[in-house]
Amino acid sequence: MRIAGKLALLLATVCAGAASADIGEVETRSGVLRGFASAHQPGVTVFQGVAFAAPPTGELRWRPPAAPIPFAGVKEAGRIGPACWQARNSDASLYARGNLHRSEDCLYLNVFSGAAQPDERLPVLVWYHGGGNTTGHAGPPIFDGANLAARGAVVITANYRLGPLGFMAHPALSAESPAGVSGNYGLLDQLAALEWVRDNIAAFGGDPERVTIFGQSAGGTDVCLLQASPLSEGLIHRVIGQSPVCIKLDTELDEAHAAGVAWARRLGVDGGDAATLADLRAVPAEQLIATTGGASAPVIDGWLIPDRPYDLFESGAHNRIPVIVGGMSEEYHGLQHAAGPISEAELDEFLAGTFGGEASAVKANYGAALDRSPLDARKQILGENNFLLDARMWARLVAGHGNEAWVYYFTRPAPVFRLYVADDPDLTGNGGERLWGAYHSGDLAYVFDNLDLVGLDWEAADHALADTVADYWVNFAATGNPNGPGLPPWPGYDPQADVVQILDAEVRSERHPASENLQHLEELYLRSR
Repeated sequence: MRIAGKLALLLATVCAGAASADIGEVETRSGVLRGFASAHQPGVTVFQGVAFAAPPTGELRWRPPAAPIPFAGVKEAGRIGPACWQARNSDASLYARGNLHRSEDCLYLNVFSGAAQPDERLPVLVWYHGGGNTTGHAGPPIFDGANLAARGAVVITANYRLGPLGFMAHPALSAESPAGVSGNYGLLDQLAALEWVRDNIAAFGGDPERVTIFGQSAGGTDVCLLQASPLSEGLIHRVIGQSPVCIKLDTELDEAHAAGVAWARRLGVDGGDAATLADLRAVPAEQLIATTGGASAPVIDGWLIPDRPYDLFESGAHNRIPVIVGGMSEEYHGLQHAAGPISEAELDEFLAGTFGGEASAVKANYGAALDRSPLDARKQILGENNFLLDARMWARLVAGHGNEAWVYYFTRPAPVFRLYVADDPDLTGNGGERLWGAYHSGDLAYVFDNLDLVGLDWEAADHALADTVADYWVNFAATGNPNGPGLPPWPGYDPQADVVQILDAEVRSERHPASENLQHLEELYLRSR
């Protein structure tokens, strides 16, 4: 946000502060909620721990989410809901989340409203977190939506079921389903959050006809799949995908069924009838999460995801809405930050397993990375063949059907810190040294403009970039175009020119720095389909 924009925001929030009480209590279809003023952004009202579905427990485990339970009186919305069940990860991880309060009763969202009056009809952004669809939640400080909302928006952050509780498919589950499918419960939760937005967000000052879904990593994958799904038609109007891996998804329902049966056997449950499901639903959630082999990925079920995502986008059988999509220049330097050195022979083995007879041709494109180390080469190849290629293909396919797409390439090296543990950020004990470049998830604090809430050793250039990125995201939610006064111009994506927006200390437009590599990787993918 430029200086003039910050002054305007300050004046607006001072004026809005007195009026913010007008949306302090909101009547939803389930009951009346009382919010509270944001602790760090005047004029923004926050509602935490809002149930958007009934607890998916007991007989509702492994079923589509049911309507939220109505309540009487006024409910204080001042505490985030529990995280969905997940294993605790290591405190030595960049992605450490600490000792979360975890529960199957976890279908809650948080609302950050920048509206001073309930009739403002501000654009709405709905956030789905990353974590491989196995970890994460909507409530850490890095996802506090107040600084985005203060730009003139309503921001939602939502939980969804994870791991086997969110994605297990099983023949017995498909048999009891009216749609004849199973799995994808986490995606159905995300759709239920969007239905809650459609039904309730106007009372919070939001516009149900301008809803942008955005997510990163697994969340970026999921919003891509939601764009491809017929079940989201009318619920979403724009999409932002940060570091997605969606387009090449190819897991079919039969394969997922077989994996679910094998996993259930590890739990000591066999068979395919109603008694089997009763036994599975009686297993404690902690045991489910601790049992290896549980599902953690969406499946092509023929219903929510009717076909392979590439085919849906290529044929135009997707929601025809504008998209922002991109990735990080050093994705795997974060994801594999604990990986030990590998030899060139081990690199060759990886390449052969991934690319077969094209391994040598791929390796030849990464000589500079290989000069640094075989591990660096593997990391760069993984990042480009997964996140960056996925983003580029998604944009190309959307643009090919006449819808606008904007592609970014985030290259600003971020300080290294525990992203989700704000009170203990110093992961490596060196005060946030920028060890891993623009690593996977390093964009999160910038997108939410939360550098004052999380992290270490931010510089003026980081704050300027966060202002710009957050402005782009809110402009896009408002108008379907990220451009606006005072911002570096961002051209729409033309697959032939392959010009992208470089997000760094200097924000600029140029041909994708990895263009030739990505073109080669896409050709290999298309040849193998």
